Amino acid sequence: MKHLIVGPAGHGVTEYALGLARATGAEVIREETFGDSPLAGPVHVTFTDHLFGDTAERLLARIDGPLSVSLHDIPQPEEGAARYERRAGVYRALAAAADVAVVNSDHEARFFPAGATTVIRLPIPVIDSSFDPEPGTVGVLGFLYPGKGHEDLIAALPDRRLRFLGAVSTGHEQWAADLVRSARSVELTGWLTDEELAAEMGRIAVPVCPHRHFSASGSLMAWLGAGRKVLVRDSDYAREIDAWLPGRVTLVGEGGWRDAVDRHVPERLDPPRYGWAEVAQRWEETWRFAGLM
Repeated sequence: MKHLIVGPAGHGVTEYALGLARATGAEVIREETFGDSPLAGPVHVTFTDHLFGDTAERLLARIDGPLSVSLHDIPQPEEGAARYERRAGVYRALAAAADVAVVNSDHEARFFPAGATTVIRLPIPVIDSSFDPEPGTVGVLGFLYPGKGHEDLIAALPDRRLRFLGAVSTGHEQWAADLVRSARSVELTGWLTDEELAAEMGRIAVPVCPHRHFSASGSLMAWLGAGRKVLVRDSDYAREIDAWLPGRVTLVGEGGWRDAVDRHVPERLDPPRYGWAEVAQRWEETWRFAGLM
């Protein structure tokens, strides 16, 4: 099966697509931006409308034969009614047209009609991160953009050292500058290599995923892969991960950041055993069942 991989290196969805192709030994058709040349199926696509555009028709028109899709950045009502409805139509059309449609969580699967998708969770990478937490540090991992809860931490934890590990998303530079000015002690690391990121993660005393609305999280998987216990904003998805991996996350309700951070005891555990080998096996089973392998 050929894998059509679209998007710049470093983008989370592109990196997932490349990881899946490597793990399954797939032939890759690589495009920095989405093209229009026809492709004979079966073809697998790791899809987000941020990279492919806000219509399903262009992708469906390119594929002559069976189609498998991995769906990311599933629409959520909190985006606003107009944007949600526009994006929802794209994702539901792709799921309906594809021979295989996969999402990363049960929470995401509930967006689609019953039985329309299969759930294959994001892999948990094993990250060799030295455990040397600096007292008083609270860390958030991943690209910075509005809606990930950084402001909530600044408001709740004015006396803590907040360290945001990652680059600012394009277009949000002024928002990030204002964010820093609004706080007593905030550090933005900017983009980090894998080795630098692992080292910086080890310096954090309290790992936090404060995202206000999320349904799958590579940054949460990274913290878990470093063997860290993580404070996570309470949500359907967070409760799903807590049930899947008991004792790895602490659920934090609205207004609960101060108490949760004060109670957190830095600890390093063995990472869960669920990486690309297990994810690839699930994908190959799904493709075989659909007659695509």
